[in-house]
Amino acid sequence: MVTSLPPESLDFLASQPVPVIGQPAPSSPEAAADCLPKAVIDKLMLIPGVDGVWIERDASGRRVVVLHYTPGGATTHLPGSVEGLPTRIVGGEPIRAQ
Repeated sequence: MVTSLPPESLDFLASQPVPVIGQPAPSSPEAAADCLPKAVIDKLMLIPGVDGVWIERDASGRRVVVLHYTPGGATTHLPGSVEGLPTRIVGGEPIRAQ
């Protein structure tokens, strides 16, 4: 059951999630740079232990591909860059739907 939250809520789920796969092409070069091709995402998600992939900006404003890696431990088999962008590995805890 979905409930409506007050507009002043800071909850990031205050609105319905918007799927990113299958969306129309980004309307600006800036928005396009924040998206990875579906084939690249699919390939990354096939790596054992990777259960999330997204792009964010680091402290200097540079785009990085974030790989959520659940098992923890050694990450030497994970790519150091994707599509010319550096990667950052996060995780240790599984991503679960709530």
